[in-house]
Amino acid sequence: MILPTSSLLYGLADSRQAEQAGRLGIGGAVIDVGNGDGLSPGEARRVVSGLPPMSARFACLGEDAALPAGFWGAVTECGVPRPEGAMVHLVRVEQEHLDPSLIPHDADGLWIRPAYEGSGAATRFDYRAIEMLSFGHRIILEVPDGAAGVEAAMRLGRPYALLFGEAVWHHPGIIDFDLLEEALGVVASLNKRSFLG
Repeated sequence: MILPTSSLLYGLADSRQAEQAGRLGIGGAVIDVGNGDGLSPGEARRVVSGLPPMSARFACLGEDAALPAGFWGAVTECGVPRPEGAMVHLVRVEQEHLDPSLIPHDADGLWIRPAYEGSGAATRFDYRAIEMLSFGHRIILEVPDGAAGVEAAMRLGRPYALLFGEAVWHHPGIIDFDLLEEALGVVASLNKRSFLG
């Protein structure tokens, strides 16, 4: 059975922005915790307190950071073991490093970042490699160009979820809600078309 593509937002740093993202229908958030400029565990908890109750809450953890209370998922770089207490473990992988032998077998999903070269989602992912990886992992594609890249990412990558980060930021920690709303509108429209034919 094919499920609707979900959506995640990376880069929230304010609970009021989390509330606004929740009203727009974002499926969950990924919050930097202990990654240099990342939030403290207390700050991260305050940010996600603004999300609707059933939203996914992922902490993108620095090397020695622990999963904060209130977060059920963790994001780490490739090669980092599953953090203690994480019900879901996503591994962040650069497009250039999609070697299946480097990806932990116990990862629940792969957050695939686009290649640096190329103009948009259609040219910045190796969809053949992604298809192979999708047999063992849920795929989350980071869309590099907001609404303009949603259709290519959904049709060619058939991901479990799309992740919106820098493409919908004014600057780190501040979301451009016009860009986010436009991107989520395309996701909703394509999900609806998939199920209604």
